[in-house]
Amino acid sequence: MYKIRKNLLFLIIVCSAFLLIACDYEYYLYHENIRENTEVVQIDLVNYNNPIDTENSTENTVYDVEKLVILETLNSDEYENFLGELSEIGGLSSKLEQTINSPNGTGILITYQDGGVTLITVSNINDNDCIFVGHYDASANLEGFYGISWPMMIDDFKAIMLKYFDTNID
Repeated sequence: MYKIRKNLLFLIIVCSAFLLIACDYEYYLYHENIRENTEVVQIDLVNYNNPIDTENSTENTVYDVEKLVILETLNSDEYENFLGELSEIGGLSSKLEQTINSPNGTGILITYQDGGVTLITVSNINDNDCIFVGHYDASANLEGFYGISWPMMIDDFKAIMLKYFDTNID
């Protein structure tokens, strides 16, 4: 009887741990495996002016260089530190609701040697700050994205932009 209770308790603990882990998703702004076979060649502070996105359009995930204004370029000596800090922003969470489907607002453009880019922007949709993270190939085709409202992540992202760039982003 004792052995059955012990095994049942063990089974409950294992199942509970599995359910807790299985329900979490990783949300990080950057990780070095995004474009494994290429190097970062430029990091810019940008403003992406996408007025169509004020209605949170789902059809507007295309990266359009005409909507992009480069505000400042990061010194290449700071890439490693910047990307290291950027990769720490995020964490595990339950499935977050998609709140924005396209880039809009102030953010960072990371350009890779193969021509691909990662675009991370912060904008305000329906009085909520939202962060968009999009990965595009050299032809501006969307490879993957998410757009969520996670205040702690957004605050950390704004802080890193203020730390590394002189241009006022407010």
